Amino acid sequence: MSQNNQADRVSLRFPIRKSELDRFKFGKQQVHQTLGCNPSDSVLCLDIACGSNPFPKANVLCDLNVKPVPDRNMRNLVTSGKPFVMCSCTALPFRDKTFDFVTSYYLIEHIENPDCLVKELKRVAKHGYIQSPTWLNELLYGEKVHLWVVFKNNDKLYVKSLKKGALPPFRFGFFFHRLYNQPAWKIIHAILDEKFHLFTITYTF
Repeated sequence: MSQNNQADRVSLRFPIRKSELDRFKFGKQQVHQTLGCNPSDSVLCLDIACGSNPFPKANVLCDLNVKPVPDRNMRNLVTSGKPFVMCSCTALPFRDKTFDFVTSYYLIEHIENPDCLVKELKRVAKHGYIQSPTWLNELLYGEKVHLWVVFKNNDKLYVKSLKKGALPPFRFGFFFHRLYNQPAWKIIHAILDEKFHLFTITYTF
């Protein structure tokens, strides 16, 4: 049985929507809640560390790298014709409150100074959205290049160093990365994340 047929059969068994398989679903929801469903052309949205898969609602992109690098699982940069600025996420070359909205997907767990990232996002934008893996995601899928486990409590973000034993030494990445390549598990993963946020931490300001 082909993988597409497997995915079709699983789709019949579970209440799955296209939006559930969209990695940007929570960020899009936040943009709509904050700026309205039909923001005007004057609205500016910035995507930090856009990589090969930028946030579709963004109209300005930035990244430190245009080629694949060891600590980021990315292909060559994709800008889709949008304005692009090469810069560090901890020293953004924009004036205060230049943007109406800013997004950061799966970046905070990679960088040496996560506090500086959050301060910069809040400096350059009126509103923003950060998405990162939960501790369970790190335990099951965790990447060796990640420096932090990210937590949220009372609408505040906290990080714990992976180097200092924030998670058990035994990880399951070797198994769950392979499992995630199976369409059936990818759909189950998406449903669990949509319903219970088991794998995704979202932070807004």
